[in-house]
Amino acid sequence: MLRCQRLIHLRQPLTRHNSTHAKSQQLLQPVAADMIGTPDPVTNLRPVRYYVPPDETQEEKEWRLQQQRVDEYNQSFWRKNNTMFTEAKAEYEEKLRQNGEQVTAEAMSVFYKDFLNKAYERQMEYNRTWWKLNIGLLYPGFKASWRWITKSRSQPRSSIQKETNFWAKSFES
Repeated sequence: MLRCQRLIHLRQPLTRHNSTHAKSQQLLQPVAADMIGTPDPVTNLRPVRYYVPPDETQEEKEWRLQQQRVDEYNQSFWRKNNTMFTEAKAEYEEKLRQNGEQVTAEAMSVFYKDFLNKAYERQMEYNRTWWKLNIGLLYPGFKASWRWITKSRSQPRSSIQKETNFWAKSFES
């Protein structure tokens, strides 16, 4: 009964102002588990909000922060790349129209090939850096895992195990 009352209380008519405010407030709230969002409209990547346990160790924090840095690098690269692509594509299409040509798949294939050729070095540098960053996650991840294993041996199993089954998760966070 209390849960129903709480839900009824939370259901207020949404105006443009309070729905935007409510969404931004939700983003600031801590999460009960790692959460994966909807794809970003520019990068097409799904952002991740990482769970921060109240008793997070230094090793776990280091690993989480490194993961966030890798995610930010990935988002940043694809935001710039996709923006450049969209702008270059629009310019190319406009140029075709000004010359009286139609924008066809065949005409666009020339643009795609040219764009990929020009972006080759940038893509290769991204791949090298992305691989280095991901390999760099191994050591902090290993340290965090080792810390968790040693912590779990020194404490009773039930005190460190967090319920993460489907029904135990908090969908309000």
